[in-house]
Amino acid sequence: MQNPNMKAEASCPAYVTGMFTIAQGDGAGAGFAIDKHLVTTVTGKSSGRTTITINGTESPSQVSKAVLRRYAELMKGKLGLLDIKHAAVVPIGFGLGQSAAGALSLSYALNEYLGAGLKRAECVKIAHDAEVACGTGLSGVDAAAIGGMLARRSVEDKPMKIPFAEHELEIAFFSPIRTSSVIASDEWKARVNRAGEKSLAMLFAKKSWDGFVSASRVFASESGLGGWCLSEMENNPRASMAMLGQTLFSDSPMNLSRTPVLLMKTKTYEGGALIL
Repeated sequence: MQNPNMKAEASCPAYVTGMFTIAQGDGAGAGFAIDKHLVTTVTGKSSGRTTITINGTESPSQVSKAVLRRYAELMKGKLGLLDIKHAAVVPIGFGLGQSAAGALSLSYALNEYLGAGLKRAECVKIAHDAEVACGTGLSGVDAAAIGGMLARRSVEDKPMKIPFAEHELEIAFFSPIRTSSVIASDEWKARVNRAGEKSLAMLFAKKSWDGFVSASRVFASESGLGGWCLSEMENNPRASMAMLGQTLFSDSPMNLSRTPVLLMKTKTYEGGALIL
């Protein structure tokens, strides 16, 4: 049993995906990290039961539980009682990779707390597999582990880091979208893959920030996922949709026709997930 006074912390940046394709248990695409982090703290408990909270409220946390189950297998059940706290500043379910951030920061923190001795790549795989199993994402964990702007042309390719200058951003959050409703649907998969392959070809022809914004706008429109925001994008030529949520990002101030539930100022971020 672990010392109940022990503690381990890890953080992971939120991640904006601008385009993607869907494969079996994986995906290609492109996106970038922002300087808003989800922090996970793992502390031992001497009594009671293991708890998982998000911003102080106990949560079902399916992805976190999937990560926890994998570590329980690795440690042959010898986890002890844990207090797992996720602290998020970005709304959950709005397309900024918070399930990936929670899974990856928890995997890093558990590895540290338990002394499991896993390499970073092994921690990333545990988080990746948990997110895929829960239907909350495909390759967001892998991208958030690295940070910066990443583009992956196909699942056979490794991600490429695209250099760019830091950008200040506005992100407008309107409503969540259930990721599983898209990545598990054959009809959506066909539309998304056609648009994803086209937009990724555009980006790889112009590997730059501006190339990303342009390709992302094409993906939002042609995939059908951005039907809810086409008029907003028309009025804001630097805006596009964060996948997958009714969320818009822009590197210039937006003139919106309706009021978002939250308008956040942030910056792009070059780093990835790390132990604190």
